[in-house]
Amino acid sequence: MKQSEGSSLKKYTVIVIVFVISIMIIGVSVSYSFFNISVEGSKDVPPSTAAPFEVTTTLNDATAINAAQLALIDGSTYEDNAEKVSFSVTNSSSSGAKAKYTIDLVEMSITKNLASKYFKWALVVNPEGDNRQVFTGDFADASIGAEGNSDTTLVEGLTKTLLSEEEALTLDIGATDNLDFYIWLENDDTVDQLYLTNGDFSGKLSMNAVPTR
Repeated sequence: MKQSEGSSLKKYTVIVIVFVISIMIIGVSVSYSFFNISVEGSKDVPPSTAAPFEVTTTLNDATAINAAQLALIDGSTYEDNAEKVSFSVTNSSSSGAKAKYTIDLVEMSITKNLASKYFKWALVVNPEGDNRQVFTGDFADASIGAEGNSDTTLVEGLTKTLLSEEEALTLDIGATDNLDFYIWLENDDTVDQLYLTNGDFSGKLSMNAVPTR
């Protein structure tokens, strides 16, 4: 963050971090039957059998982010310094099919000044595993507010896709993915980031799963 002329670094830093971030959690446990159809010959009627499909998540029990202050950090250190929510998604061992799932932020509210490329998020899948995957993005959105504006008008009722249908992850039967969702403000020493002050943000994490081959 570029320091404004005539202000102390200590005072400036305090001003920057006094806004409220609240990430609330909703979990969607999916449990229903789908139909497996097998064809055993062109003269036979294909038999249809109902098979169970059960995907669960620990989002309901995850500890929510509820930070009154969010400091500017070096983006390369977000896994050590950013606020996060940890949860898992499991496809039951009794399921009859693989699961494909997506992640969204729903019921999202954000002030116009936080519609910024410096307001970042990351979704890390299986952070300790060999199949680790990382999805990242930011909250810049010209339809909400232009970069650099200090308008703290709240825009509500938004949805932001974190893991799209095109990026949907597949879980084998009996498999579990562990996920960490991070959110932070990224420091830029070349820019006066005072416009990020006194913003407000909230949202709910949501998982949706469907059976797949």
